[in-house]
Amino acid sequence: MCTVFVILHLGVISALVQAQHVFNVMVLRSETEEFEMTACADGEEYLYVDLDNQKVVITAPEFSKQIECPVCLNVAEGYIPVGKKHFSDLAFDSPEAKVPPDVMLYPKEEVKQGVNNYLVCYINNFFPPPVQVKWTKNDVKITKGVKASHYLFNNDITFYHFSTLTFDPEDGDIYTCTVEHPALDEPVTRKWEFEVPPGPSLDPVVFCGLGLTLGILGIATGMFFCVKGMQLTNVL
Repeated sequence: MCTVFVILHLGVISALVQAQHVFNVMVLRSETEEFEMTACADGEEYLYVDLDNQKVVITAPEFSKQIECPVCLNVAEGYIPVGKKHFSDLAFDSPEAKVPPDVMLYPKEEVKQGVNNYLVCYINNFFPPPVQVKWTKNDVKITKGVKASHYLFNNDITFYHFSTLTFDPEDGDIYTCTVEHPALDEPVTRKWEFEVPPGPSLDPVVFCGLGLTLGILGIATGMFFCVKGMQLTNVL
């Protein structure tokens, strides 16, 4: 399947935030998909515009900053004709370059047993979209708590994508994120395992206490023999 991408850039003033935010906008169309506009704000994943239902859908993870964009729908509608012109100027039968993704799996916050957290599967530097992402917990496939970003672009026009999993860490749990892409000979799997850090060892405390006790006993014994020696000297 051949896919064509058009990258646009625009500045949008949020009505609720007293600052300018730069939205990098990607308009997508393929042989089987309609137009779609995806945006990231200030270099971070942000939203996509659902033109069929006339609404803006925020796709940023809950842990990221939130920025309102009440004018994004109008902006998207205005840029669709621009995208159509680009598509009409490009041939869909041109061969596609394929670049395999780099995959990382890591927790969003410091991990503590039983404390809710996020695992982030970060898929970067690939072309073209899409990628398929699958999660497992202890070798069992899971879908609950999984969220995915839309496809966002790097400066070299490769793409990056986030898949996040909400989880409550428990000792011994093993999580995997498996990524499939046409440029890969086989799926790439990353594993993350949680182990409760061992508590402080008692050995230093025991040895310290034993040494202190022996030291006190040694001092007491020495004083005892010293006094006895002085008494014996006085008698003589």
